[in-house]
Amino acid sequence: MLGDVESSAEPRKVTTKWYYYNGAGGILTTTLYDDEEPLYIFDAIDMKDAEKQLKEVLPNSPLVNDNSPDIVRCPRCRSTQIQMVPRKFSLLTGFATNRIDRVCVRCQKRF
Repeated sequence: MLGDVESSAEPRKVTTKWYYYNGAGGILTTTLYDDEEPLYIFDAIDMKDAEKQLKEVLPNSPLVNDNSPDIVRCPRCRSTQIQMVPRKFSLLTGFATNRIDRVCVRCQKRF
């Protein structure tokens, strides 16, 4: 009889470990870095759940309370170490483009 009650219950969602690093303006990620010790470790379902838990523990975190929209941050790792890289010329047109990409120094993401 107990087996019927448990089978009708909603399947439990899988939680993953999220690590919060305080360096570079606060980083919340699922990867554990060898050279850094995480400040907090959360068991959360997704990023929003981990941010909610972080807000409860550390309400003044720069990741949760980003009061400075002037600072450009990487969309992947939230680092503020951004380098401006000019694009080369286009192969289709052969002309030099005047577009500049932003590249994160930490994770090498172009945006």
